[in-house]
Parts: sequence; structure tokens; C-alpha cells
Amino acid sequence: MYVAQCSGFLLKQFGASYVRNGTRLASSFGQYENYGRLREYRKKVALWLKEQSGQVAEACARQFEFIAAQRIRRSLQIFHLYTRIWDEVALKEFIKTWRNRTLRNTRHFLMSSIGVTVYNWDRERISEQELNSCKQDIEGIHRLKESTLICPKCHQRIVIDTRQPGVDYCKCYGDKFSATANQDPDGWTPYIERQDMIIWRREEPESGGLFAYKVYGTFSDVTAEDFLQTQIDVDYRKKWDHTARELQIIDTDPKAERSIDSSTDIIYWETIWPRLFANRDYVYQRRWMVDKEKGVIVIISRVTEHPNAPTKPGIYRVTTYWSYMVIKPYTEFHQPGIEFGLTYFDDPGVNIPSGITAWVAMSGLPDFLIRMREASKNYQSYRLLKEDVDALDTSCVTLNEEDITEHNVEDNNEEREEQSETVKRNGKTEVEKERDVDEQIESLTFEETEELHEENGDDDTTDSTDEGRGLLRYFFLTKLFV
Repeated sequence: MYVAQCSGFLLKQFGASYVRNGTRLASSFGQYENYGRLREYRKKVALWLKEQSGQVAEACARQFEFIAAQRIRRSLQIFHLYTRIWDEVALKEFIKTWRNRTLRNTRHFLMSSIGVTVYNWDRERISEQELNSCKQDIEGIHRLKESTLICPKCHQRIVIDTRQPGVDYCKCYGDKFSATANQDPDGWTPYIERQDMIIWRREEPESGGLFAYKVYGTFSDVTAEDFLQTQIDVDYRKKWDHTARELQIIDTDPKAERSIDSSTDIIYWETIWPRLFANRDYVYQRRWMVDKEKGVIVIISRVTEHPNAPTKPGIYRVTTYWSYMVIKPYTEFHQPGIEFGLTYFDDPGVNIPSGITAWVAMSGLPDFLIRMREASKNYQSYRLLKEDVDALDTSCVTLNEEDITEHNVEDNNEEREEQSETVKRNGKTEVEKERDVDEQIESLTFEETEELHEENGDDDTTDSTDEGRGLLRYFFLTKLFV
């Protein structure tokens, strides 16, 4: 109210001073006179506001209290309204429903969190149907040989890349004709032929030019049982395959029947690559079974994810990998003589020129197959030596426990020395026997490799485990038979 009165009074004074009968005063004296009056009125307004400041602040506080009281009153009215609409039973039912919904959402959240740390076997398990579908793979390979490697005129073998001893080859088209020009309806093309081994390859769609490989081999001096154990015994694999830096079983199917003829496991496997590249590791599910009625062994592997095997810094995790192998004995599982077929594909995550890939495959794979063949032949010796070492370790532990309970520390030391001397006289120590196992496997493998090079007329007989020789050979196909 006071502000309105002051504003009106000032306007009236200015209007009377500046405008008279519709015209403005132009004299400088009138302007100075009006300026003096304005200055006088401004002083009066400032003085009045200073005197009334306390009343203005009190009025503002009173207005704020009024608004706050109105809001509180309205909230209380709404609360009383809803309590009258909802009786006590309805209010309790509402609270119960809200609590159940909260608990249900919490349970779902906890289950989802647990699912991250538990492997889902029901969803990821390799099915029986997949195993059964692979049992006829050997027969399929024989049909593949007929369609791509047999001459329709003379019914003799066609040369792939090199002639092998003991094979009658076709002479209808001359020496320049090669089976690599043939292809079956599924896209498989002959690729490499070595002693007791033939390889086909097929470009996989949407893989950026990568190939899947199908291997067929025949070993007349290896039993199906030993060949199987060479594939599935991870401890033995680390002894004869020096590209395996780490290889272990991290999980086993809890619903799988415990049997010597089948198993389903999760494998972690790290392979050694050259120094210029990071090592590769795999996490894959492996399921195998022995079908004695049909006389075949099937091994299926495919990549998976497992909470117990997270990615490691500095190691490349391979995310595309699958393979299936079928082993068929000539007569019985424990008798020498097998044929096997392997179909395999993986993406190592590095683009290698096709020329280097071909060279690595043709030079590295035969060496690896030789080592694998010799490891299969020596598996029984490895198993017997391992049993002797375990028995020796058990006997030493038992004797040590008895000595601790019956004698004092000095007597124990003397008897341990006598026992160690007795063990050395009667046989070798545990460490020496383990060293003999490794040396025996390596020496046998190396001797067979050297003999094969001599038969082929190759002067290069350096050890395949030498890093200088095998830089590029680690790239390819050394992991086929895991």
C-alpha cells in the first residue's frame, strides 16, 4: 500500500513538472529545478524504507508461515481422507502385497546374480543326439575318398600333393593332374597327403577366409584305448605336447554318469605362440563316449564360457572353436590297429597369409601327428611308471607316519635315511622315475621323427620342440587332438 502511494505521488510530481498543457518545458532552469525536487523525494523514500524495514520483514515472515501451515493442513486432510476410505484390513492387505512383491523381485535378483557364477549345464551340455550323429563319420570319410580321390576310369588313387610309398596312383591323366581340383557336394577339397594321413579342407562361411579341416588317419600299431587316453589324459598331454603351457579340467558335469566309458568336462587350455604374438587359450566343453556295440569312440569339443576360467591379461581368448573325432578299431579296442576321422575349425584371431598357412600345415602337422602316434604307443609305459611312482609315494608316506608316532625325531631321521637307501638300491626315486617318463617319451618321439626324415630323404632332423624351428608351426593345427 505504501509503495503504491509513493509511486502515485512521484508520478504526479513528475507529470506536473515536465508536461504542462501537452507541451514540455525546454528551459534549462526548469530541468535543474525538477532535478532538485527528484533528489529530495529520493531521500524521503530511502528514509521511509529504512524506518519501515522491520515491518516489511515481519510481513514476509508472516506470509511464509501462513503458506506452510496451509500445506501441512492439506496433507493432514488427505491422510485422514485415505484412512477413512481404506479400513484397517484393506491397509494391511496393501502392505502385505507390497512386501511380497519386494521379496519376489529380490529373489529374482539374487538368482540372476548366482547364475553369473554357476555354469548352466542344462543349457550348454552336448546332447546325446550330437554324439549319435557323429558315429557314422568314418563311413562318410570313405565316401568322401571315393568321390574326390579315386579315378573313375582305373579306380586307383589320385595324387594330392606328393606321392606316398605303398600307394598305387592313377596314370590316366599324367603327373600334372592333382586331386586338389576335385570337390564334393559339401565343399570338401583334398589338401594334404602324408604317410597314413589325408586332409581335406573347406572354407567356412562368414569366417573371413578361414578353413575347416577334415583329417583321416590309420595307425596299425596303436590301440583304440591308448589313442583315446592320449586325447583325454590332460597330464599326459602336457608331457608329450610342448605347445600346451597349461591344460586342466576345471569342471565336470554333475548329472553325467560316472563310467570309464564316458565323461563330460570343461577344459582350460593355454597354447604357446611365438614371442611376437600373445598366447592363445581355450575354454571348451569336451564330451566323449565309448560305444562298444557299434565299435566306435566319439569325442566332441566346442568352445564355451565358464566362471572358473575368466580371461587373463596378455592372453587372447579364442571364442570360435569346435571339433569332433571318431575312432574305430580294426578289431577290438585293446588290439593294435585303428582308423580315425577328425573334423575341426577354430579362429585364432590373427590374419595369416594363405601361403604361410599352407606351409605351416604341410610342415608342422606331420611332425605333430608323429609325436601323437608315438605318445599313444608309449601310453602303457607311462601308466605303469606312474602307478609305480604313486605306490612308492604312498609307501613312503605310510612309513613316515608310523615312524612319527613310534619314535623320536632322531630315530626318524636315521630310518628315513635307511629307507631312502633301500629305495635307491631296489629301484629309482619318485623324481627320477618321473624324469625317466619324460625322457622316454621325448626320446622315443624324437627317434621316430628322425627315422621318418631319413626315410623321406630330409637332412633337417632338428628337434621339433626347438623354438627357433617352430615359430610359425605353432600357428596351426597343433591343437587338433585335444
